[in-house]
Amino acid sequence: MYLGARDFQIPKDEIPDCSAWSFSISKIYSAAARAGWIMYKKEPVSNHEAMVAAIDTSQTMTHGSLSEWTWHGQQQLFKAFMSKPLDDPTSWIGAYTEIMREKWDAILEGFADCPVAQLSNDYSGAYAWFVFQEPYLGVQDSSTPSFFRDVLGVHATTYSWGFRGATPSDFYGEGYGFNDFTRLQLYRDLAVYEEVGRRAKIVCADLDASVASNLVSVNQWVQASTATRSRRLGEGYETFEDRKRHLKESVPSLTERQLHHLANGQVEGERTDAAIASCAPDYTTHCLFRSIGVFKPDDF
Repeated sequence: MYLGARDFQIPKDEIPDCSAWSFSISKIYSAAARAGWIMYKKEPVSNHEAMVAAIDTSQTMTHGSLSEWTWHGQQQLFKAFMSKPLDDPTSWIGAYTEIMREKWDAILEGFADCPVAQLSNDYSGAYAWFVFQEPYLGVQDSSTPSFFRDVLGVHATTYSWGFRGATPSDFYGEGYGFNDFTRLQLYRDLAVYEEVGRRAKIVCADLDASVASNLVSVNQWVQASTATRSRRLGEGYETFEDRKRHLKESVPSLTERQLHHLANGQVEGERTDAAIASCAPDYTTHCLFRSIGVFKPDDF
């Protein structure tokens, strides 16, 4: 249902001839646990043996990765998903497909011809993959996307650790770094993406425009990011107020609300960067969960 680039049709004729196939209908813990099913060929018998080895008890729910209630809840979801044909618009998957299409429409319209970042995977997934453009390459220097946070007011991820040792410039061209990409999940309510699209259309058309009293314009974002990067690589900041004072000196047009929002975001981003760096070079899910999963006590 995510293959929007193929009009949401499953490319059955392109399924490779393998010994086995696995299908996922839902996931949690950043895909560390999934609900789904596996199909494998009966012959040769070694296919069955390979499946048994792959899902050995060391990786199953019997070790307590999920509660029994959650496990049975996943089964209930599975039954609900499959209760009607996929092409029935009243089925769960049929309705969800239409919702996903509407979300993509909102994002694509908002970022059409945006000079800052462009979408690279129209209708082709549950994540919108943004690639930044010249002259905005290198403006983001944190694993927390400052453009989305400070200009659009949205939390997303640069996916900087996702390259896992690969070099972005080998795939996208000279000048591209780890933070010149942003992955936006499309799992929130449709209204969220309609609002993101509305804001993007404003700031992409007018680089001096701001969409909220605490958010900055594209030009202010560039100036603030450049100034703080130079300072951080040099003498750094002694206090939070020192950071705000330097931001004000570098970008005089910033208001108190904008200064506070920028400074808070930068502190959070630097803390996240340090946590992610502790998981180098493999950046395993286990390490990332342990290091960046919780930065404050639970609210419950």
